[in-house]
Amino acid sequence: MPIGAGIPFDLKDMSYKIAIIFGVLIVIYGVLWLLVELNMIPALFFVIFPQIVLILIGIAIIYFAVDRKKKYY
Repeated sequence: MPIGAGIPFDLKDMSYKIAIIFGVLIVIYGVLWLLVELNMIPALFFVIFPQIVLILIGIAIIYFAVDRKKKYY
């Protein structure tokens, strides 16, 4: 039995979108960390970055919820 055979396509599509967003956020976080370590950007920006990530995750969740609601109603 293939992996994910019983999962509806909409759920798979949403999980791929969420995985892409998390991957992009991890890459951005890594790049910012590198730039702070190289003293190319001030450390203050790196300190407030987790709050920015939480805001972006919240916006993504709201977007996916509204998008899913539009599909079914």
